[in-house]
Amino acid sequence: MNTNRKIFGKPLIVVLCLAVFSFCEKKETDPAALALLGFTLNLSMVSGTLTDGAGNPIPNASLEIAAQTSSKAEGLSKSLSTTTDTGSWQLSLGTGSYEILVKDVNGKTLGSFKLSSSENLEPSIEDISHLTDTIFLVSLANQKEVGSKFEILSPKDGSIIKTYDLALNIKTSDSLTCHVLQNKTEKENITVGKGEVTSSVSMKPLLGANKIQVHCTNEAGVSAKKTVLTYFGNRISAGGSHSGYVVNGSLYTWGRNNFGQLGTGTSTGDLTNPKITKLSTISNVVSIGFNQNSSLAITEDGSVWTWGANAVGQLGMGNIGDLQAAATDAGPRNPPRKVPGITNAVMGVYGFDHVLVLKKDGTVVSFGSNSVGQLGNGTGGAGTYSANPVNVIGLPTDIIQVIGGSDHSAALTKSGDVYVWGKDQYGNLGDGVLGTSTEVNGTPKKVGSLSGIIHIATGRDHIIALKNDGTVYAWGLAASGQLGIGGTGSPAPVPTPTLVTGLYNAVSVWANGTQSFAILGDGTVKGWGANSSGNLGTGQTTPAKLYTPGDIVVGIKDIQYFGCGALHNFAILKSGVLYGWGWNFKGSIGRSDLQETWAATTPIFLTIPE
Repeated sequence: MNTNRKIFGKPLIVVLCLAVFSFCEKKETDPAALALLGFTLNLSMVSGTLTDGAGNPIPNASLEIAAQTSSKAEGLSKSLSTTTDTGSWQLSLGTGSYEILVKDVNGKTLGSFKLSSSENLEPSIEDISHLTDTIFLVSLANQKEVGSKFEILSPKDGSIIKTYDLALNIKTSDSLTCHVLQNKTEKENITVGKGEVTSSVSMKPLLGANKIQVHCTNEAGVSAKKTVLTYFGNRISAGGSHSGYVVNGSLYTWGRNNFGQLGTGTSTGDLTNPKITKLSTISNVVSIGFNQNSSLAITEDGSVWTWGANAVGQLGMGNIGDLQAAATDAGPRNPPRKVPGITNAVMGVYGFDHVLVLKKDGTVVSFGSNSVGQLGNGTGGAGTYSANPVNVIGLPTDIIQVIGGSDHSAALTKSGDVYVWGKDQYGNLGDGVLGTSTEVNGTPKKVGSLSGIIHIATGRDHIIALKNDGTVYAWGLAASGQLGIGGTGSPAPVPTPTLVTGLYNAVSVWANGTQSFAILGDGTVKGWGANSSGNLGTGQTTPAKLYTPGDIVVGIKDIQYFGCGALHNFAILKSGVLYGWGWNFKGSIGRSDLQETWAATTPIFLTIPE
């Protein structure tokens, strides 16, 4: 197993519980991240706090020195510190490098972190490893101000990267020379002037864990090193009524399995499957993409794996059809299989019955249904499909995200442009024109009225786009209020990107079916669109349609990542925990104690088994 992925531990861990390091002065930081605050170079006494992912103190936990390397303090014996009710701790150490074990009140090892220091280098915490699903965060107390003051504004520790782009933003109060490393490989050397905010370093994230180290030295020669851990890959996904979650390379699935979309290689027909189950049929998974009755996974080597329904070649295996005569028949189903001909994949998504795959070089391939040109290869027509991957043509080479709707597809460029192709019956192309149900648009077309877009999402027949100023635009099918621009009854389609009402601080957008969501800067989520299944998470199933962003999803906060099914949804919190809500059809939410075909109108905590 890749050692880089071990830092993500169990399901509550993969979100990475670290925060931006600040060595020089004590200040308010994100409570869901691990903060290393400034302290003296003398490590004779190191003190700090231990908290959970939400910033709450962890009392009666122990920090034990498990290993000692290159230490200048000879004869240092094994030391043990127990946290107080406020989570504070204190260790007597000499200058050197140490592995600190973190144990809970029962003596169970939760994981470890490495604490190191040398002359003229501020101490740093790195190589955090979690062994259980209990999040712990470590902060060191500020004892004395020293030089090299800087802050990593983005990416945030513990974040999950949403597009194939990783920009490093540094803010400093000194003039610094900095070395930037990604997973121990030097990426760039930069100079940052006093008071500047720089994003001059733009990297492509690696699949899975990304460890970004920034080592800066000021004009006086004093150095500081800060480490940010982030993750690239879609860890939670949902389809028509099935769901999946990635934990430390393992894939867990639950819900409907009539087409074998859970990936177990067998099915009991169309019975309910609420139990969250770890798959033995695939490993080393870093990202998934589910929709309707099909599933996709990308493994750490860049391979694409598919399973589920295959009526129009949407598994990419060169054929069509399913193993069973009828979806209700019990028996064998195709397990996850590697799609031939695709390497270096970094992102994969399902539309209704077609697939888009973004590759490392910025190109896009597709397979499955092509009835209205949704494969983007310049062809298409009623009944046409490709059971083998084909190249999407006419796209720029700086694609950082792909999405798929019912019969349309879209891509986002690093420069902030959106391209759409395929179905245009509801104005899906965003060009101000309503197409027909049979019109073929087999070549990507740029949405001319948009710029500065940083994240996109799509439902059945609508698209939403987040602009770099925090506003959101939407277009396409509007009958359920899914565009968020107001209206009553069943509004007509809107073929031109239109400003979503009342959203000005969004940081990401999400959609599926006829529902839409935006995560806001404060970690809350607002939804709009169809709500009769309780899928907007407001605690109510009425009104059945919300035409503008409504109440926030109740009962949870600090949401950092989202997964949208057709009528059910999931949220990963900064603390690492997972919640689900909406229509519990065939066990799609993942709790055996929930009533079948029942609307869970508020988020419900989910436990991922060992």
